[in-house]
Amino acid sequence: MSAGGKWAVSQKFPYPADLAELAGDVKYRPGWGTRLEEDFDRGQGSKGPTVVIKTLGYNTYHPEYGETYCVDHYMPVPPAAFDRRSWQRWLFDQFLLVERHEAMEFFQIGDTRPYAPSHGPGNDPYLIRELSTELDQKTSFRGEVPE
Repeated sequence: MSAGGKWAVSQKFPYPADLAELAGDVKYRPGWGTRLEEDFDRGQGSKGPTVVIKTLGYNTYHPEYGETYCVDHYMPVPPAAFDRRSWQRWLFDQFLLVERHEAMEFFQIGDTRPYAPSHGPGNDPYLIRELSTELDQKTSFRGEVPE
């Protein structure tokens, strides 16, 4: 244990050269990009190898502004010695998580967004939840609530 009674976690795995190459070469939607960060601070005390998927699209709550809304999605890299094919599939699955997140934000029944993701600390923004509060939906991963 580290100071304060919290676990200090360390994992070792080979540098994912195939993932780095794939992340630098992936093409998806216009304006989207992907990169591998070796020791990235994802906030909330989490850091390590991370694939960052940068998206360009609509602000769900203000689509009238057009495709001007950029968001970075942080995908922790699993401590694995995958082959190229497995890294490729893992990378594809991360894009599917981002798409699911966007679908949850855009899907409406009347004026209600029943599956709006919970963004706040401790929440998985890719998890489909049947119920969430308006506060859950508006809170950023840093715990900030926009006015």
